[in-house]
Amino acid sequence: MSQANVEVVRQHLRRVADPSRLNFDLLDEEIELDIRPMTPGYQGIIHGKDAVIDFWRDYLDTWDEYVLEPHEILEAGVDQVVVVLNERGQGKGSGASFERRSGTIFTLRAGSVVKLKFFRTGEDAIEAAGLQE
Repeated sequence: MSQANVEVVRQHLRRVADPSRLNFDLLDEEIELDIRPMTPGYQGIIHGKDAVIDFWRDYLDTWDEYVLEPHEILEAGVDQVVVVLNERGQGKGSGASFERRSGTIFTLRAGSVVKLKFFRTGEDAIEAAGLQE
C-alpha cells in the first residue's frame, strides 16, 4: 500500500509549481492539518477539508509569487509519505523574498489524505517519521 500512497501524494502535488492548482479532491472530508512543528506558538490543529482549503487560500494570498516544488518523496510505513519541499516566494506588498526547504508528513487512508503535518525542515519530517539513518 505504501507505494500506492506515494502515487496519491504525487498526484496531489502534480502541478505544485502553481500551488493554486493543488488537487484538493484528494483530501479527506475530516482531514487534520497540524502546522505546530513549523509555527512555534500555534496551538491548534485545523480540522476539515473546507478549513484546510481556506487555510491554503489565505496562505497563498500573502504572496505575490510562490513556488512549492517537491524535492524528495519517501515511503514512511504503511500509511505515511514524507515529502521534502523546496519553497520560495515574494511577499505581497513587502516584496520580501524567502526560500526554504521544509517537510510534510502525509497520512493516508483508502487513497485519501487524512492528515498533513508540516515541519520547519525536511530533516525534521524525516526524523519524525522514523526514517533517519
